[in-house]
Amino acid sequence: MTLAEALDVRRDEVVALVGGGGKSTAMFRLARELVAQGGRAITTTTTRIFGAQIRLAPAHVAVLGLTRERVEAALDAHGHVLVIGETDPESGKAEGVSLDLFARVRRWFPDAAILNEADGSRMRPFKAPAAHEPVIPDETTLVVAVVGADVFGVPLDAAHVHRPELVCELSGAAPGTPVTPDVVARVLLHPQGGRKGVPGGARVSVVINKLDDASARVAARETADRLLQDDAIASVVLAALRRPAPVLEVRTRNATRRTV
Repeated sequence: MTLAEALDVRRDEVVALVGGGGKSTAMFRLARELVAQGGRAITTTTTRIFGAQIRLAPAHVAVLGLTRERVEAALDAHGHVLVIGETDPESGKAEGVSLDLFARVRRWFPDAAILNEADGSRMRPFKAPAAHEPVIPDETTLVVAVVGADVFGVPLDAAHVHRPELVCELSGAAPGTPVTPDVVARVLLHPQGGRKGVPGGARVSVVINKLDDASARVAARETADRLLQDDAIASVVLAALRRPAPVLEVRTRNATRRTV
């Protein structure tokens, strides 16, 4: 099962990825899978993206040279193109696109999937959003909240969690205590946490990543069960996104599909 199949991503879906623990990996994997299925994918960000991530795309177009024709040519050549803002020549980091530009690209290519990294996590596996994030366009039809399973059991502090003070506020957990499935689920379910900024009518799914080690799967399944008690969550995917076959389980309120 591909990640696109597990998340039920349509060829014309507009996906926002939020959280930590593998958003970029998930975004570019989805793009490759959709192209392999005969679709076209536009990846982008409404926050920032690193140079190493830019190089994961077969082609990219920056905002200063952005035209419909340039994006179309890249899609014709590769099936996938990354659209970015201005790049800092020293750091190689690129700015995100504006909401107006995002909407314009959507109007240009209504039949393509647009995959958007909508916030940052400073390489931490788990986070709570600040006041200015996530930046989720109104056109979004699916929000995917990503969390790394390596957060389970570690202290709730800045070394392991992005914005731990906000995680404490949303979950009720004390600073420095171990991160539990309940803490993760409380933050992901909170309207100011994993569900923040979700447009009306958009689906919300969760990907629990980095489950290469089977010992973390108990905590991941407990988190999934807690999440699926809330009707706001459509599905929870247990995954190891760097594997050739990334999907381990897909859990919904009505069924669990296991692939390993």
